Amino acid sequence: MESLAVDYLVIGGGIAGFQAVLSLLPHGPAMLVSKGPLSSGSSYFAQGGLALPWGFTESDIESHVQDTILAGAGLCDPDAVRTIVSGGEEAFESLLRYGVPFDRDKNGQFRTTREAAHARPRIVHAGGDRTGAIILKSLADAAFRQPHFRFLSPYQLYQFRKDSEGNIQGAYFLGERDSDLLEIRAKAVILATGGAGSLFLRTTNPRFQRGDGVSVAYRAGCEIERMAYYQFHPTVLDLPGTQPFLLTEAMRGEGAYLLDSKGDRFMFKYHPEGELAPRDVVARALWIELTSDKQQQITLSVGHLPKGFVRKRFPQVYGHLKELGIDLETTPVPVRPAAHFQMGGIRTDLDGRTGIKGLWAIGEVASVRVHGANRLASNSLLEALVMGRRIVESVVSESSEHFPPKTSTTDGKKIEEMILPEFSGEESWSALKTMLWESAGIVRTIRRVRQGLDWVEENLAGTKGPVHGSRFAYANGLLASKLILQDILTSPVTGANCVLFGPEAGIVESERS
Repeated sequence: MESLAVDYLVIGGGIAGFQAVLSLLPHGPAMLVSKGPLSSGSSYFAQGGLALPWGFTESDIESHVQDTILAGAGLCDPDAVRTIVSGGEEAFESLLRYGVPFDRDKNGQFRTTREAAHARPRIVHAGGDRTGAIILKSLADAAFRQPHFRFLSPYQLYQFRKDSEGNIQGAYFLGERDSDLLEIRAKAVILATGGAGSLFLRTTNPRFQRGDGVSVAYRAGCEIERMAYYQFHPTVLDLPGTQPFLLTEAMRGEGAYLLDSKGDRFMFKYHPEGELAPRDVVARALWIELTSDKQQQITLSVGHLPKGFVRKRFPQVYGHLKELGIDLETTPVPVRPAAHFQMGGIRTDLDGRTGIKGLWAIGEVASVRVHGANRLASNSLLEALVMGRRIVESVVSESSEHFPPKTSTTDGKKIEEMILPEFSGEESWSALKTMLWESAGIVRTIRRVRQGLDWVEENLAGTKGPVHGSRFAYANGLLASKLILQDILTSPVTGANCVLFGPEAGIVESERS
């Protein structure tokens, strides 16, 4: 087993991870370990933009705070929301120093867009609809220029390395071959592995987002919370034979319509803001429309917007659809909701500390209770950037003073064997995704949730044995699914993106609450 040592170990190659690296490098060597290249995580695919309290006055901050809390169904932590929103100005200025080319108008002023549930335009964007990829590349370029930075990929997190008192002192990783076990000893570990969205049958997430970080942290003893709150994005391409593809919410912010099969706008039946209602409202409205009439088809239309505008403003979306034979400017595009963002995760404080000394968590893998039951559009990049900067003081001041000794390759007690489930490749993943979509999708009932939990428990049973990467990844997916389903049954779920109680649930809402 190879063994490395570094002051600061960051796990996860998205915007949160690279922001953490850049924040920590002035204080010591940092290493970032990723399961794949930069394009393998969710940050790379973030289209809409970065939400900021634009204007940055107290009034602008308060407006952004209130929009976030309202979109979150009142289940946000107000202190967490104010902390994240208030950190937006410094985060934005740091991105400008890193050279992020945010879009500007002909007068050189930054362009801002309004998105769903925002009271005013406050989202800045880059490359039209390539904001996540451009920010990530800018942060990564800055990190790779630093002499004390090292990037390792592809390595899959297996277990945290603990001392005799249970404190985190690094981690063990699986390489491309199961026999390639890597130990990284560190004075502090920052987890930024993202969510579990690709466990759902329909998803906007890349395939690596299977809940690895939450699962490994849970086994290590971290508190996991609010996994019931999963966001479903309403406007995702729905073409037979093609992968789901996100049609950014910024399109509706710029005036796109949602139309039913008759060509009529229908969202005002569900919310006074129509297409600009909160995401959970729009997603459930689409679910209701599509479920109540199996022949119904919902489309996103921009044909009424000025010719050429969409092609320039959303070049990535326009180009992708053009490759599929669809001219977005003239043809309404069929859409259907898909799993998008994990609001819960590893419980942390406002400095990213978990309940275990030596381990911090930031970004989508963490629950700092800022999003409530539904994330306000484009707040995800804001949270990742602000938390990637906020952790510095606590990480530097609370890190171990010395590197722990290497683990002996003959000491079997240090690297624990696990009970791994039976695994049949894509067949197993397909069954899991179908189960979670049906049990914990947009509309949930107690009966289906319990059926799903029974299925997971049955499939988690396995045998203890040596490390096997594919079976281990599947075990993580099963465990993350179990945490989602358990939280639905045990949390006081009210408001957005939660259980709807129907006759088949066997209980009424008043009894459940």
